[in-house]
Amino acid sequence: MGLSPARLTVTFGFAPSLFHRFALTRPAPLRPLPALPGDELDPARSDGDLCVQACADDPQVAFHAVRNLARIGRGVVVMRWSQLGFGRTSTTSRSQATPRNLMGFKDGTNNLKSEDAAALRKHVWVGAEGPAWLRDGSYLVTRRIRMLIETWDRASLADQEQTIGRTKSEGAPIGGRREHDPVDLRSRRLPVDAHIRLASPHTNGGVRILRRGYSFTDGFDDELGQLDAGLFFIAYQRDPAQFVALQRRLGTNDALNEYIKHTSSALFAVPPGVRGRSDWVGRALLA
Repeated sequence: MGLSPARLTVTFGFAPSLFHRFALTRPAPLRPLPALPGDELDPARSDGDLCVQACADDPQVAFHAVRNLARIGRGVVVMRWSQLGFGRTSTTSRSQATPRNLMGFKDGTNNLKSEDAAALRKHVWVGAEGPAWLRDGSYLVTRRIRMLIETWDRASLADQEQTIGRTKSEGAPIGGRREHDPVDLRSRRLPVDAHIRLASPHTNGGVRILRRGYSFTDGFDDELGQLDAGLFFIAYQRDPAQFVALQRRLGTNDALNEYIKHTSSALFAVPPGVRGRSDWVGRALLA
């Protein structure tokens, strides 16, 4: 009452543990993520049986969507953990301007776009290799990545740009002039441990993922009085192995690791959306 729909969307996902709990046949790729370089995970805010993500132009609308689902499920489900995010941190359409993350850099310049239908079919949507109930769905990885903002702020502008591999003002790759100039991986000016070099599909066997993350801030660290803020990383991929391969490379070699910590992790299978009033989420799996 008193609120508009605010373009609310709700996305649901099923975790590996849900299949074990109800003796369902689990898709082979849906298994707990392995330990990854850079992990400092808090078990209390990781994993879970079900994922519910509410997105809206008004945070109060998103809040009530999750709250009412939890209310309806009372006695059957309990909230394990939650994360409030704001401000998208990557472009997902060519009509969007590239946003900036909390480090002040443009983020997601070379992300997959909704207009890239062929690339989405290849890298994001589950095809004939998956069970029937998951086809045209995807696998969702979430990672709460805390940014060590105070440490980052003490770094010089030159050091920050060398770490990311882009200029801070324009977002151009080092050696380029404009944001969307191609990344020259042969350039000696681009550090070997720059983030954009190590994240490039060309250095990862063509692996690509669809990023759809948000910034977050959860006040201050009780012990040190530093900002507890960063990126709530969300990625969709056809197979979780795509993310694992990418994170192993980044977590081992990325210069950005000096300024971030991975504190939460989860994996879910996201079925296709509902089709009409008689349909419901996961019907092909659970009916």
